[in-house]
Amino acid sequence: MSKVIRILNDLTINKIAAGEVVEGPYSVIKELIENAIDAGASNIVVEIKEGGQKYIRVSDNGVGIDDEDVEIAFMRHATSKIEVVEDLNSVLTLGFRGEALASIAAVSQAQIITKPKEQLHGVSLDIVGGDIVNRQEIGAPNGTTIIVKNLFFNIPARLKFMKSSQAEATKIGEIISRLALSQPNIAFKYINNSNIMFTTPGNNNLEQTILSILDKELVKNLLPTKIKTNQIEIDGFISQPTYVRGNRNYEIVFVNGRYIKSKLISKAIEDAYKEKLPINKFPVCILNINIDPNLIDVNVHPTKTEIKFHEEQIVYSLIHNTVTSCLRKNVTIPSLVMKKNNEGKNLWLDKTFYHNNFKENKSTYNTHNNNESNSLQIAMKEPNENKIDTKQNENIKLSIDHKEEFSPQVSETFEESETTQESFLSNLLKDYKIIGQLFNTYIIVEKELSMFLIDQHAAHERLVYNKLSQQFKENSITAQRLLSPEILHLSNEDYSFITQFLDKFKNLGFEIESFGMNTMIIREVPLVMGKPKNYDFLFEVIDELKNDNYNEEYFTETIIRKSCREAIKASDKLSLSEMNELIKDLCKIEPPLTCPHGRPILLSLTKYEIEKNFKRIQ
Repeated sequence: MSKVIRILNDLTINKIAAGEVVEGPYSVIKELIENAIDAGASNIVVEIKEGGQKYIRVSDNGVGIDDEDVEIAFMRHATSKIEVVEDLNSVLTLGFRGEALASIAAVSQAQIITKPKEQLHGVSLDIVGGDIVNRQEIGAPNGTTIIVKNLFFNIPARLKFMKSSQAEATKIGEIISRLALSQPNIAFKYINNSNIMFTTPGNNNLEQTILSILDKELVKNLLPTKIKTNQIEIDGFISQPTYVRGNRNYEIVFVNGRYIKSKLISKAIEDAYKEKLPINKFPVCILNINIDPNLIDVNVHPTKTEIKFHEEQIVYSLIHNTVTSCLRKNVTIPSLVMKKNNEGKNLWLDKTFYHNNFKENKSTYNTHNNNESNSLQIAMKEPNENKIDTKQNENIKLSIDHKEEFSPQVSETFEESETTQESFLSNLLKDYKIIGQLFNTYIIVEKELSMFLIDQHAAHERLVYNKLSQQFKENSITAQRLLSPEILHLSNEDYSFITQFLDKFKNLGFEIESFGMNTMIIREVPLVMGKPKNYDFLFEVIDELKNDNYNEEYFTETIIRKSCREAIKASDKLSLSEMNELIKDLCKIEPPLTCPHGRPILLSLTKYEIEKNFKRIQ
């Protein structure tokens, strides 16, 4: 027996639609705030109780709704934003589908109080489960207030999936903050259980808006960025590489004022930070992207948080280049600063040392200088002689030993040149002194009124990575034959997988051949690698390539990043000449000043901070 086809009634249709539009209290608030923004409000107040499930109130001072349109506004597909389908190609409002109010009213007990400026009285409308139960004229301020109570009261199944009040309030706070950041020209107030969580000034100053919502430390670590083309304008802030988060929640992007989540934009931003951040760490950004509405499609999903770009590569390149350019102009070095915690104990905290403020900091520190010696002497031991000349420095091994002392070596003087991004490190470490080696891992360098710790492991890894990358670009990688070829035993799955990439390995200086029975033999490796300690990195490459969509650029970067890690010197005791050679090579590199995995190459500590903690100065 065939099933009967029926047309659903309006109540059922509205409840189904509400399932897409109204995911929870936070989506109700998102829709109502967006309507307030579209109504031209300059002041928006949001109040919730018990995570928004029991009570939500959104008030604005926008244009309001005319008397005769109030009831129509709660009908499905009723909207003032568009008239015909062609309008979708140029929509600039945040709402346009005409689904939000009808969906919200269908699953709650709602009330609207609204009054246009030119109208003498306001209108109050009560709606329960989609049905109008009361309407009356009342006195009211200009604008609109919507109150939503007992969300999902008529859909018990949805209530079972509601999270705790605290969890819902967290999501609500996040969406309100995002919308407030998208509209710095609007004053927002957020109240949770009668407590004011934040207010924004509404003075169209994005930096002050960020300061009122997010933490002060973030604001200190933000870099302004702006670019404009004929079709796209990008304006906002990105974080310095020294300030990171553990997830993408603070990659905040708005397109034409709409808060969106875009894999394309996230990839463009994160690719610009590549090699500058530690693994599994993410940057912070608040970016406003204004684009010709004809170049995007916002009608992708009822929640309107997804978007499609007609020219994805153009958008990717512009965002990537904008962020990259900003980071290159603002190189930072982490600085160690001693502070006290709540218990009065000293803590070392990471701060930021700006290269473009180096001279300014120098003059500041000079005001605290009390003519004491600027250099820190660490003794160096030579087993055969008490004194040596420069030529003998190659055989010096550094140790903390006070039997025989030598002055730290002064580096070669670099030629004077204009400070550019490329010569930044060279200028910073010009006339440096190598003081010694710490834990056989960190090189201690004195420069004017600052001390630098250079991670020899990270520094050498960056040098090898850059060299191998450059040789690959120039197609000039030189391979060296292994005296004893290395045999790798693989699983059948890994063996089949790596076989398809043998030509790619060849282009990077590896000669890898099938050796039968799920084994591979390595006969040559890039000359820059030396003799790797082991070849475990090849298994890591296989795993990474399996987990990511393959493309040639990613493959090349992965091989270079993994392989160069095997060639660097970690925890090795270096001679003075080796340290000096490493620093001289380091001075020639371009930023980022991190290893290929995002760890910093050097840290700074100022004389002022040292003397302050020794109580020499106040």
